[in-house]
Amino acid sequence: MRGFGRWQKGMGFAPGFWLRAFVLVALSKKELHGYELLNMIDEYFPEFCFCKGLSGMGTGYRILRMLEMEGLIKSRWETGEGPAKRVYSLTPEGERAKEEILEYVKEMRNRIERFLEFAEGKEV
Repeated sequence: MRGFGRWQKGMGFAPGFWLRAFVLVALSKKELHGYELLNMIDEYFPEFCFCKGLSGMGTGYRILRMLEMEGLIKSRWETGEGPAKRVYSLTPEGERAKEEILEYVKEMRNRIERFLEFAEGKEV
């Protein structure tokens, strides 16, 4: 199993980092259908625009499958009214990865704040 620290730290703030991070954080709050999750990503990160149209949704579902193959999320089929829907949730490994991501983002925020202080006026 690959943890966040080993596979993502060099990724910085690339779109792939944010998409994976968003999925893990969202699923730590509650279980979500894939379509519901992809719409949330589109709402919070419209600049990525990968969830528009059939090909975009396919990209989104590929990300979910990758995270599932890595053991960070799991899914189950929910049946009821209408067609069956796949519901995603976080695994314990995904919870650990989410915590590492949050720690990393906070660390980067501190670095960015220090950089901006310097860039906007602190003398050398």
